[in-house]
Amino acid sequence: MKISLPDSAKNWVSLVGATISLIALFLILFLFVISLLMGQGGLYLGLVAYILLPGILIAGLLLIPLGMLLRVRKLKTSPAGKPGWPVIDLGNIKHRHAFFIFFSGTALFLFLSAIGNYQAFHYTESVQFCGTLCHKIMRPEYTAYQHSSHAKLRCVSCHVGPGASWFVRSKLSGLHQVIATLTNTYPTPIETPIKNLRPARVVCEQCHWPQKFYARTLRFETHFLPDEKNTRWDIGLVMKIGPQQAAHGLREGIHWHINPNVKIQYFAADKKRTDIPWVRYINLKSGDTLVYKNAEQPIKNEEINPSAVRTMDCIDCHTRPSHNYQSPSHFLNTAMTTGALSQSLPEIKG
Repeated sequence: MKISLPDSAKNWVSLVGATISLIALFLILFLFVISLLMGQGGLYLGLVAYILLPGILIAGLLLIPLGMLLRVRKLKTSPAGKPGWPVIDLGNIKHRHAFFIFFSGTALFLFLSAIGNYQAFHYTESVQFCGTLCHKIMRPEYTAYQHSSHAKLRCVSCHVGPGASWFVRSKLSGLHQVIATLTNTYPTPIETPIKNLRPARVVCEQCHWPQKFYARTLRFETHFLPDEKNTRWDIGLVMKIGPQQAAHGLREGIHWHINPNVKIQYFAADKKRTDIPWVRYINLKSGDTLVYKNAEQPIKNEEINPSAVRTMDCIDCHTRPSHNYQSPSHFLNTAMTTGALSQSLPEIKG
């Protein structure tokens, strides 16, 4: 059966759009098969297959109806001299073929788009995308993350967290970051995201259960003194991260403030939240409230911006849980303890 297309489809704009779309579709399928079956590919393959080529495919598809519309405007006008609307007559073999081609093509495109969007979603959520796409910008953060206690978690587990609304917000923020990268206007070094992180109780407590903190943690550290023999100094610490008695739960210890019946709020006088002149304690169970002020530098109530009052959470103390940069001394201690650096090198710590 010979397929006949309407005259409006016979134009160079639609032909170029169809050609671009077919080539982009072929390349997408080809790269998808390579990455899926052969296990080959990497960062740039995903960038091309799931982001760049789909954009080209959509642009080509848009050229097809644009060319048809321009052709209709040129070939046919209404009696009033204005362009007429295209008439779809399924009794006309050309219209019928065009309709079924459009319907089948749309169904195929939506199916492939669903697969592509799924792959693109997981690609942009991957550690590889977050850590290596921005190369020199995020390399220090990515290196520190790989050697942290959260190295098995994806970046988005903390920086985005659960929920659709924060996913959308992260993508909008990502557009700003892409523009800053392209225009070379990003800060160096990369600033700690103090303001735009989610409340830690929503994110951190997916894994860390406050009600089950242990009363004691035993920690051993090995240091080497900065002398000629690199004298070894072993330190054993009992970290009191919970109450004296585990049965007391969250009533005592350095983590008492994460008790679900307690709310700690504070006002910071600087952007980095290092100068805190005002703290408020609220007992949610009894309703008791206590306010603490810096006696040496007292602050007036009218100077406190209510919108800037923050509820204390994990990140206020654990400011860099996954991107912790070791000091040179600490780095050498670790390297010498693991044997990566010889302890016999004279004055290596000096």
